[in-house]
Amino acid sequence: MRSTFLLLSLALVVSGCDSIFGSKDDVTTDEIFDEGAVDPTLLDEVGYVPLNPFYSQGANGGSFQRPVDVYVGYDELIYVGDEQGLHVHDLAGRPQTFIGELEGQPLRDITALIQDRSLDLLIVARRDTTLAGLTWDLPVVYRLSGVTTGMPTVEDIVWHPFDDRSRSGNQFRNPQCYLVSVSECDRAALDGSVILSDQDASFTDIAVLADNSFYVSRSGPVNTQADGLNSRVQPFNGVLAFAPDGTNTRFISDLSPTQPSLLSAVYPSALATPIGPPQRSAFTEAQDFFVAQNPPGLDVRYPVLSVLVVETSLGTEFRVDIGRLGASANPDNGDGFLYEDFGMRGPTSLAIAADETGYLFATDEETDSLYIFNRNGIEGVAPPPASGSLRPVKVSFGGTGSGTLSFNDPQGVAYFDRTVYVADAGNNRIARYRLNTDFE
Repeated sequence: MRSTFLLLSLALVVSGCDSIFGSKDDVTTDEIFDEGAVDPTLLDEVGYVPLNPFYSQGANGGSFQRPVDVYVGYDELIYVGDEQGLHVHDLAGRPQTFIGELEGQPLRDITALIQDRSLDLLIVARRDTTLAGLTWDLPVVYRLSGVTTGMPTVEDIVWHPFDDRSRSGNQFRNPQCYLVSVSECDRAALDGSVILSDQDASFTDIAVLADNSFYVSRSGPVNTQADGLNSRVQPFNGVLAFAPDGTNTRFISDLSPTQPSLLSAVYPSALATPIGPPQRSAFTEAQDFFVAQNPPGLDVRYPVLSVLVVETSLGTEFRVDIGRLGASANPDNGDGFLYEDFGMRGPTSLAIAADETGYLFATDEETDSLYIFNRNGIEGVAPPPASGSLRPVKVSFGGTGSGTLSFNDPQGVAYFDRTVYVADAGNNRIARYRLNTDFE
């Protein structure tokens, strides 16, 4: 690999054959040259190599402040959400647009963002609203058009709890007593009882499907009918499905909101579907998705689940992915598995490579690591053909720190054109990596 890299560099310098190898001003070529600054021993084994430079400059003229998500869109622009708002960069990291306010309010508390196939940007955040003289701080999903023109337009806002069909028949009351009668609310105020509010819920992630319908994960204190307060509404924890126009079509009640299992959504932290750039004429119409669970103070046996969505004569069924689950039953399949007992401890974000590899990437805030799985749920990537092996090569990496292969509270991950982007919140940067075999 190293000799191939040196020969390529020499050919570029001596012959200047830009038409064959690409221009020296090309982003990919620049990245290859920048790799010369990386310890060359990193290229001796299969693994992810840092791409210099990492991005730390925001589009507002300052530095990133705890970036929590990153996405590379169909328009080949990089979108970053942090504590200041939305930053838009080109693939070379050059700032393009910054949005810090939408419809008269700060764009705040972003947790996730994604672009659909119509090039609308979907941003998960929070927004205030006033009802009956009270101000509420609620989770929302903004749908924006025209972001890259410098004139973003809010086409729609999906609100919790207004856009949850299961809550449509409930009176919207004071945040401290919206689920109980006025007399019960008065008593609770007197005796100090804790009553959950819709303000306690959060939208944590969003994933799109081929027809621009989408899933949203909602997280919050575990609430059930057993507590006597929530029998009339769906639990906070779960996944909601929406039509392309933002209409809520279902709360996926097949996923347990209280008990982690092979089919659950307890404090769901991330979602992913295989739909992503580049744009193409046809995508899979499957509605399958991955969901990550990250309950506070609790290690989950299977923190990332693959959920199959199957249409039957009786309606839509949500099923355990027996194939990926079964892969972990045979240790000869690999050195790690998606369905490995307590394999991850705090998953924060998921991304699927929308190319022939189908790799699944997951960031973990507890281990400050990036995990990589193949499409069969085995940890690792395809070995080089010359190796003669079929066993996936384990390439997950990380550990707490500020070095190029370390993270500090990674919160977001994205994939585009063989490059992995990580929103490294604690280090205030967007880190970039490429599998070293992809340079060949």
